[in-house]
Amino acid sequence: MYPRGALRILLRLPNQDRNFRACVKIQTSAKPGRPVTRVYLEGPRSLIHLYGGDRESKPIRCFNSKNGQAALYIEATDERSFEKQLTEIEYDLQQLPKNFHGYDSSEECRPCSQEEMAHIFCTSDLVTRGIIHSVENNDQLEQSLVTVKITKLIRHTSAEEFLQDVDSNDVLPGPYTQKEVTVNVPQHCGINHGLGEFVFMARRKLGDLTLLCAPRLETWALQVSKLNDEGHSHCVLRS
Repeated sequence: MYPRGALRILLRLPNQDRNFRACVKIQTSAKPGRPVTRVYLEGPRSLIHLYGGDRESKPIRCFNSKNGQAALYIEATDERSFEKQLTEIEYDLQQLPKNFHGYDSSEECRPCSQEEMAHIFCTSDLVTRGIIHSVENNDQLEQSLVTVKITKLIRHTSAEEFLQDVDSNDVLPGPYTQKEVTVNVPQHCGINHGLGEFVFMARRKLGDLTLLCAPRLETWALQVSKLNDEGHSHCVLRS
């Protein structure tokens, strides 16, 4: 945007009045020390500052909706400049359960139930078997970046990243055993460098893969056998 005035952006889930958890990722072309954009969240009585473009501003901020919607104000900071400056805002909206009364950060860290694992397997952007190679904390993003060495790619939605045929039941051969992927986990979960092979289920969120479930391979294999026999899953489960 050219730095003129302000925009009001209204966030809502399509065709629904349910409340949601929203996360926004803000990136600008501004030089360090010369912020061009300020972003505010509309509160009950005043605007809540989310982003100012300075070194202390976190690029990703999350908040809950009110009455099924949330409003952002995006304000240009320098109206005298004729230089073109760009501000890019990505957002992710996740529906909250009914009768939800507040955000519980521990919900992001608890193990998935059997029913949740089956649903998430069928709806994830990435499901892969793998071994944790490293865990790196990013304090600015408040995320732990988990590097996973892929041992068997089960399903994915991005052919540009993963060219291996996911319909194969074979463990990845040759150079594919060196293929790695990074998934994000909230830093407050305190993820550790666990030993052994896991099944990582992740979805795209603000351009990155966010981990949803990571059962041990042995645990997931037992679940797959049971759920496929019962026929209760939304897709064919595999390990």
